[in-house]
Amino acid sequence: MPKDYFEVEVTEEVLSEEDRQAKVIEFVYQVTRKTCDVGEFTSWLQDGKVIEEVIFKSCPTPLGKKQRAAPTDQMKTQDRIERIINDLFEFGVPIEVLFDVDDLMKAKNIPKVTSCLLEIKNMVYTGQGRSKLSSTLDGVTKAPFRCSVCKEKFTRSDQLKYHMCDNHPDLIEPSLRALLMKMRK
Repeated sequence: MPKDYFEVEVTEEVLSEEDRQAKVIEFVYQVTRKTCDVGEFTSWLQDGKVIEEVIFKSCPTPLGKKQRAAPTDQMKTQDRIERIINDLFEFGVPIEVLFDVDDLMKAKNIPKVTSCLLEIKNMVYTGQGRSKLSSTLDGVTKAPFRCSVCKEKFTRSDQLKYHMCDNHPDLIEPSLRALLMKMRK
């Protein structure tokens, strides 16, 4: 029987954690020209400085906001990672992909951090994310924030944070929810 070319079998590529980390290292190198030695992936990311630089260089400043300050060594690690998480949320990384402070700082869940960085890579390379601009009758505007569950649109990131925490709390880890609520006050 002839092959039906309209029936395409989709096979999803499953990568090992080492391969996923190698893709992140390659992305970071392309953005910052920094790399890490074999086996040093966790310690290389743990203080947040590398991720902060990646965000600064690859995620453009949103319209209507002043330029972010360049990363500095003055900030405490906990505060830096909290700022990174909020910047990633602001950029449009889905809340389900965001990691928690302890996932990075205490290396509790490095695979989740790796997944988040791969999502950033995908967003940067495909031109997605909150920095994506669109032309409207009123001029150039930023893309709206969109709830990944109910697809509701919001003009500000804090509106989406409150919506997610109030309407979809089961999708947010308790510590990440606490961080988002902390920023609410």
